[in-house]
Amino acid sequence: MAENLNVTEQLSQYIVGERASRLPHEVLERTKIHILDTFGAMVSGSRLTPGKVAIDFVRAEGGRREASIVATEVQTSPMLAALANAMTAHADETDDAHFPTVTHPGSIVLPAALAVAERAHCSGRDVIVAVALGYDVMCRINKGLDRGWMGKRGLHAGSLCGVFGAAAAAARLLSLSAQHVRYALALAGTQASGINTWRQDPHHIDKALCFSGAPARNGVGAALMAQAGFTATSTVFEGEENFFRAFSDEAHPEEVTGELGSRYEILDTSIKKYPAGQPMQATLEGYFRLVETQGLDPRQIQKIIVRLPDTQARTINDRHMPDVNCQYLLAVAMLDGRVDFQNSHDFERMHDPEVLRLKQRVELVADPELTKKFPAVRSAIVETVMVDGRRFDILVDRLPGAPYNPLSLQEVERKFYSLSAPVLGEERSRLALETTRQLENLPDIASLTAFFRI
Repeated sequence: MAENLNVTEQLSQYIVGERASRLPHEVLERTKIHILDTFGAMVSGSRLTPGKVAIDFVRAEGGRREASIVATEVQTSPMLAALANAMTAHADETDDAHFPTVTHPGSIVLPAALAVAERAHCSGRDVIVAVALGYDVMCRINKGLDRGWMGKRGLHAGSLCGVFGAAAAAARLLSLSAQHVRYALALAGTQASGINTWRQDPHHIDKALCFSGAPARNGVGAALMAQAGFTATSTVFEGEENFFRAFSDEAHPEEVTGELGSRYEILDTSIKKYPAGQPMQATLEGYFRLVETQGLDPRQIQKIIVRLPDTQARTINDRHMPDVNCQYLLAVAMLDGRVDFQNSHDFERMHDPEVLRLKQRVELVADPELTKKFPAVRSAIVETVMVDGRRFDILVDRLPGAPYNPLSLQEVERKFYSLSAPVLGEERSRLALETTRQLENLPDIASLTAFFRI
């Protein structure tokens, strides 16, 4: 159990220590790519309902002008900036996803890091280190929980653990002492929350708050409170009453510190190729590969059968949001020949008669063999039945963007540009992209965030 491992002490020493800054070249480069990708998600998400609501809320609240909200003119306090930027980052479902824990660390950790780094004028390298650290802390604590047990009780493990990743990134950038980091982790634990009632929200607002906004805001708050003199227990992960015992019957706290400093969770995090929910990625890849390799005419497709792991099939089965609705996205893919930011977020088009007609051609099946491999492998089998009786099928188990098949820098840059240029303009997007390429050499992160103010 956790009380025998002294997890809090080991983790706190790592958060403040030199070892966390010695990132291997591969990790440093992948972290920059994930930072760029998350910026793209923030920009595009600022134009969707969850992002707009969060931005309007923060604009009305005001606050000290210390941290920027991406794709706006607003500057506010670090906690409010973390809230808004995190909600925009998860608003359009194009943010990254950690495969082993089925969470979205980028949309929590980067907004938290930026919120304090901009005020403190931290360097680009400092931000890279803090972001990689935040991924590690968030995802490792998540691995230590019994997520199945939690899910049956309506608890959202990603939100509960995300607050620790945000607190760790913020604490590192605030240069807290090890003792103050212990307090920050405990204060984060006090604010850890997240329940699965977000599934019942038709507008994605509660989901963006649960998955990203609340843990980012609360993690930043925990670090700032510790800096301001708030005290707390020094053993949030140990003792009779601790975080793991509160939220799991069968916890594995050894996951938190095992290979810490030599195994990096960001390398197990995917970047989405398509501007849609993660469960749609393999399905869309399979459909477009079939059309291209077999020379299919979408007008001649009589039926599409999609086989997915059970939880993913349930997640995208005719959902009320277009970007996680399998039937809708395949219908517009047949009609438009592509899935982009515009058609994947078009609520009005979900009621178009032609879309409704093509949706009826899509059958979704939970496949037990694919379920066995989930979540390590996010696979799909896509089968098309043509009007002339021909059948074509494809298994996608090497998903582009997955940790075992990552997108290239050029692919992520194209994605970023496609999401950001319509909002920021071509010149600002280009400058932001070029600056992020050399982020480790940037003296002040404010030089980058300036490109995202409009």
